Amino acid sequence: MHLDTNMNEQSPLYTCKAHIFQVDPDTRKSWIPLSIGSVNVQIFHDSVKNVYRILSVDGPKVLINTVITSRMSFTKTSQKFCQWVDSRANHVYGLGFAHEDDLTRFMDKFIEVKEAARNALRSSSADARQTVRSESDWSIESNRTDPAIQLKQENAHLKFALAQSSTNSKKWQEELDLLRNNNAKLTTALQESHANVEEWKRQLHFYRDECSRLRQMVSSRHSPGGGQVNEAHEFKNLLDSADRHMLTVSIVRISSYYFNGRLQTLKHV
Repeated sequence: MHLDTNMNEQSPLYTCKAHIFQVDPDTRKSWIPLSIGSVNVQIFHDSVKNVYRILSVDGPKVLINTVITSRMSFTKTSQKFCQWVDSRANHVYGLGFAHEDDLTRFMDKFIEVKEAARNALRSSSADARQTVRSESDWSIESNRTDPAIQLKQENAHLKFALAQSSTNSKKWQEELDLLRNNNAKLTTALQESHANVEEWKRQLHFYRDECSRLRQMVSSRHSPGGGQVNEAHEFKNLLDSADRHMLTVSIVRISSYYFNGRLQTLKHV
């Protein structure tokens, strides 16, 4: 299908957005989508040939180039779907609109242009005989087939939406289970950390009390001789050193436990 070059210079009489379909020419029972989404559908007046056209172009591809004739019929098969027969191209086209009002406005414009085409044909002195294929051979049983097709399409959309919802639900459930599992691990690690810290505190207090007790024993002894004084003083220094060492070891152990516990927790998360 090609587009006349003079149409590029014409201004459209009407423009709308719609999904474009075509009846399968082999089976004549099913619709084939011509557009991926909604595209512009326009009605032009070809002043050179004095005809009216329904035209739709998607990039370099011409989807519809139908000449509107006085014998052409336009059928509304549902609230948002309509069809017509292009006997020259031997195709049946269908348009799916987002709203019923859009379809109604398109039909009104089609009827108006069809009447204009009839008047132009009457006023023309030329004998334009055209071999028109019977439109009844190409028409689809609108009251039977089209509603069934519409229902099948809606059913397919509902099935897809249901499958998508089920997939999302499973995904969210898996994420929720993972979060619960990680939360349980973190809670357990925190409880173990608290218990170990309390144990280290208890041992630290025990070491401090023991050092204090030994200091009191040294202080309570009577004044010793010179050698014993040095020995007692040295013993007291050892106790002070041991006290500081125990405190340092306890702090290092507590810090090491916190670091290792946090590292293990992050590995499991």
